[in-house]
Amino acid sequence: MTNLFQSDVLPKYVKQALAQMNISEPTDIQQKMIPEALEGQSIIARSQTGTGKTLAYLLPALTRLDATQKGLQVIILAPTQELSMQIYEVAKQLVADQPIHVAAFIGGANINRQLEKLKKQKPQVVIGTPGRLLELINLKKLKLKDVVTVTVDEADRMLGETTSWSAVTEISKRIGRDKQFLFVSATIPQGLQEKIEGFAPFTIELEADGEDINQESVSHFYIQTEARDKIDTVRKLIHAEDIQRGIVFVNQLERLVETTEKLVYRGLKAASLSSESTKVEREKALTAFRKSELNILVATDLAARGLDVTEVTHIIQLDAPKESDSYLHRAGRTGRAGQSGQVYTLIEPRQAYKLNQLKQELNIDLQEAIIKGGQVFYKEV
Repeated sequence: MTNLFQSDVLPKYVKQALAQMNISEPTDIQQKMIPEALEGQSIIARSQTGTGKTLAYLLPALTRLDATQKGLQVIILAPTQELSMQIYEVAKQLVADQPIHVAAFIGGANINRQLEKLKKQKPQVVIGTPGRLLELINLKKLKLKDVVTVTVDEADRMLGETTSWSAVTEISKRIGRDKQFLFVSATIPQGLQEKIEGFAPFTIELEADGEDINQESVSHFYIQTEARDKIDTVRKLIHAEDIQRGIVFVNQLERLVETTEKLVYRGLKAASLSSESTKVEREKALTAFRKSELNILVATDLAARGLDVTEVTHIIQLDAPKESDSYLHRAGRTGRAGQSGQVYTLIEPRQAYKLNQLKQELNIDLQEAIIKGGQVFYKEV
């Protein structure tokens, strides 16, 4: 099979940027999605975090863009500020020495500053959260007449949030049915095709290989513990495994602060990440985590969606997730790019039924782990 990144289908500047980013081989979703997208095909693509989905939609969008035309041509919608900025950074790297202007507009940021930015220079590529982009469109500060491609990242999550999906729908309808729409999702939610028929009636579905969560690089364990002992069990596990970069997931927002405070009190370098965190708080915590100034992030599902941090070795679930999809998203934060990872789920004795549910729905082997004398022991399956 021809290496897509060495072929003539991508512009020279894109291939040079990929080389500088030390990216030489396309992933499965890139190999499948890029040729179709370059043809102008609208696509629904299923691909887990860490499989290269950002480049899968950015590369064809940038290739199809006309750098000599100064109007807005590419819109990328993302559910969170964090993910929007991650996509923005990748896009900036790809067009570093090109006359292509990329801009990010996210909710939570000062809209007046964003309006000033738009006065100075009109972007050809815009990345942002749907609510803020719709606001700028309504103010007539972003014009849609030249838009060629619209990407909706984490479409499954967008569909689950009424306000976000309403904004996605409104923007898409204004752009029109004859444009290209790319939907990227870790799971393809039921009813997505019906929801987008009004503005993207002709889409094909693509799926990346290797999407089974039971990949060899990730091991799955559970620890039986009473509810009152869970945070202390997390602390013991962090010490026993000497975790340098791990994420602890909680189901309830109220447990977030309690868990973080107790871990910090016991001398661990931890910080929390929630949907209620400000943009500055999020950036501060993530920067410290990436620099290894923090070893542990305590997060809710909402805060961690789209979180792109490399070399996370451990995922600890304070509570079993309510849905198997949540387990899949959480586990997707580790074992990336062929690295190994471990997922530990804390289970109360009365919740044994949840283990069977996860095993069946996700086709994973869950092995029991026991912490004793500062070490982790594993029961034979």
